[in-house]
Amino acid sequence: MAHITLVEAINLALKHEMARDPAVVVLGQDVGVDGGVFRATLGLAERFGAERVIDTPLAEALIAGMAIGMAAEGLRPVAEIQFSGFAYTTIDQVLNHAGRLRHRTRGRPA
Repeated sequence: MAHITLVEAINLALKHEMARDPAVVVLGQDVGVDGGVFRATLGLAERFGAERVIDTPLAEALIAGMAIGMAAEGLRPVAEIQFSGFAYTTIDQVLNHAGRLRHRTRGRPA
């Protein structure tokens, strides 16, 4: 069995899923240009392009909101939040938007 790091496993899983499903997109700060802060997305932008590996501003609520909107439209977003302490700013998007989306749209597609 090959020994790989957790970051390498994440990178391999993202490559596999992005190759398998064109609806999978990755978004977050520096995920394209630098491969993410921990390099978990290294090489994805070169392989899949800027339309599927999206660099965002340093704005976690925006990243979460974009991911929710993308998912509502049928994409399969993978949002990278660099550090767990910043994840708290995404809670508003998850609770107040994703959590109510079905009710607010009466279950209809957007």
